[in-house]
Amino acid sequence: MLRLLFFIGVGIGAGGVVVQLVGPPGAGVWTIAVSLTLIVGTGILMAVLRTARGISLASDADIAAARAAGRSAVARVDAIRQTGTLINDQPLCELDVTVLPRTGAAFRTTVRRIVQIVDVPRFQAGSVHSAVLLVPDGPEIALVDEPEGNPPADASRIPHAAQAGPILRPEPGTIPMGGRRRRPFLGVGRRGRPARFVLFVATALIAAAAVVAPYHVAVGQSISALQEGRLHADLRSPEHLATAVDAISAEVGHRRLISVTVAADFVSVTAPVRPGELASDSWMYRAGQVDHAGAASSQPRSVAEEFGADEVSWGALWPVAEGAATDAGYANTEDMTLSVRRGVDSDIDSESFGQQAGALRVVFSARDEYTSVFFDMLPDATGVERSG
Repeated sequence: MLRLLFFIGVGIGAGGVVVQLVGPPGAGVWTIAVSLTLIVGTGILMAVLRTARGISLASDADIAAARAAGRSAVARVDAIRQTGTLINDQPLCELDVTVLPRTGAAFRTTVRRIVQIVDVPRFQAGSVHSAVLLVPDGPEIALVDEPEGNPPADASRIPHAAQAGPILRPEPGTIPMGGRRRRPFLGVGRRGRPARFVLFVATALIAAAAVVAPYHVAVGQSISALQEGRLHADLRSPEHLATAVDAISAEVGHRRLISVTVAADFVSVTAPVRPGELASDSWMYRAGQVDHAGAASSQPRSVAEEFGADEVSWGALWPVAEGAATDAGYANTEDMTLSVRRGVDSDIDSESFGQQAGALRVVFSARDEYTSVFFDMLPDATGVERSG
C-alpha cells in the first residue's frame, strides 16, 4: 500500500508540473506540497520497512502455539553478521543457523533479529539455542531465550552445516503469523514484478490524469501549440478566439459585451451583469479557464456602449490584423493586441455625444524599437484603416 501511495505522489507531482506549465497562473500549486508529502513520507517508511524486513518478531502466543503443535527445534549459529543498521541503538544482525526440528530433516536458514549489545557474545558461531518453527513447512523460525544454565536438548544431534543443505530463505514480504504465512497485498519478490510495474505506472498515470483533468482544455491547446513551436496557444488565432469568447459568454450568462481585449495569452472582457444594466464585471480567459475578477475598474456611462458578441467575426480578426501589420513593415506581431469596443459618438446632436456609443470598431497597433502604427477596422474584419 505504501508503494501505491508513493506512486500516487509521483503522479500528482507529474500532473502538477504539467498544469503549472500549461495552466493559468497559480494552477496546481497545491500539488507540490501534497506530492512531496506522499513521496518523502512513504519513501522514508518504505526504507525503514525494507531495513526491518525479515526481522524475527514472533509473539509469545505464536511461540506457545508452535510448541503445542510440536514444532520445537534447536538451532546452532554458524555465523553472525551485523548489518550496520541500529534500531534503538541496538545492532540488527543476521544469523546463519542450522536448525534441527523435533520432527523432520535439518535445514539451514538466516534469521534477522535485533541482538542487544550485551547479548552479542551469546550468539557467536557455535552457540546453540532453542527455537520453534513458526510455520510447519518453511524456514521461518524464532530463537527462544531459555533460562541461563538450561542448554537446549538434542544440541549434539545438529549436523554440520555442510550436511544440512543450502540456506533456505523465507519468501520476501511474507510474515509468519498464527502458524501460516501472511502475504502482503502486493508482493515484493521477483514473482509478479511485471504486473506490479504495470500497476504502479497505471496508478501514477491515473493520479496525474486526475490533476490534469480540470485543465484539459489548456492541455489540448498546448499540445496543438507545440506543433507551432509554442508552449501556449495563441488566443488571437481564429480557432481559439471564438472559443474563448464563447467560454466567457457561457460563464457570464449572456452574450452582451462592453469591451474585449485580445492578447496572445489571454482574452479580457468587460460585460454587464445583466443586459441593459450599467453595472459591469471583468472576466478573463487564460489557459482554458475563465476567471471572474469582480466589478470592472471602469464602468460604462451608458447602456449604449453594449454590443452583441455575435456582431463580431472573431475568427477573421487576427489574420487581417496580422497581415496589415506585416504589410506595414512590422514583422514581429507577438505583442500585438486587439481591442473591440464602440467608438466615441461624434454626433453633436446625439444624447450620447462624447460617449463610447458610436460604431463598433476593432483597434490594434504594431510597433518596433523605434516606431509604432495604429489601425482600426470594422467588426467583420473589413475596412482596415491606418489611424496613426
